[in-house]
Amino acid sequence: MSTDKRDEMSDDEIAMRKFLKQLGVTAHQELEAALRAAVADGRLAAGAQVAVNAEVTIAELGFTHRVDGTLQTPGDNG
Repeated sequence: MSTDKRDEMSDDEIAMRKFLKQLGVTAHQELEAALRAAVADGRLAAGAQVAVNAEVTIAELGFTHRVDGTLQTPGDNG
C-alpha cells in the first residue's frame, strides 16, 4: 500500500487492518505448525483434508463472525 493511501486511511481503518493482519499471520503460523505436528506424530495422514472454522467475536457488540473451510495437511509436496 502506498504511503499516500495509508495517509488517507482513518484511524479505525488502520486499527481494523492491523488486527486482521495480526489474525492472519498468527493463525497461519499456528495452523501450519499444528498440521505438521499432527502428520509427524501420526494423528493425521499426509495430504488429509481437515475441516476448520474460525470465529471472531466482539463481546461488547454481541457480534460473532464465523468462517468455515477445509485445510490440507502437508504431504510430499509441502
